[in-house]
Amino acid sequence: MEIVLGWLVNVLTFGWKKRREADIELFNRLYSQLKFNSDSCILLRDQDFHNSFSFSYLKPLNNIVEDWEYPDAKFHSWLVERKKKAFLQNLREFLNELELHTAMEANGQISIGLKDNDMRGNSEKKEIIKNLNSLKDQTYKSYVKLFKKFKRELNA
Repeated sequence: MEIVLGWLVNVLTFGWKKRREADIELFNRLYSQLKFNSDSCILLRDQDFHNSFSFSYLKPLNNIVEDWEYPDAKFHSWLVERKKKAFLQNLREFLNELELHTAMEANGQISIGLKDNDMRGNSEKKEIIKNLNSLKDQTYKSYVKLFKKFKRELNA
């Protein structure tokens, strides 16, 4: 009787409890890659691209873009999934733009070369910095929105 009752409750709630637990586990996996106090998250929140930064800060961000597009990384909650897709889109756009305009310096740091004598003028470099700062702010805000939506939707 207990098995039948459990099955009936599961059918009536469409397995909501298991999907909720799966979403919580999935979000914890994402959060373990990008904690708010991690260097990568601090890069998104506080970095001013007038200054150089460590290459190691980008590795978790690149891993997230690569790993979180697969079907096994899909949230059951469509509201959370929508915020995740927005975050990934913003992150991908930021990383692509960063890739176009940065290079490794001799000391192992990444920079847009503001002090270097390259072909770009200072006004062009300043426009690039402004764009990169805007994209990283947009990416960080979308991550915060994903986090808040997850907490609100799944009470976790």
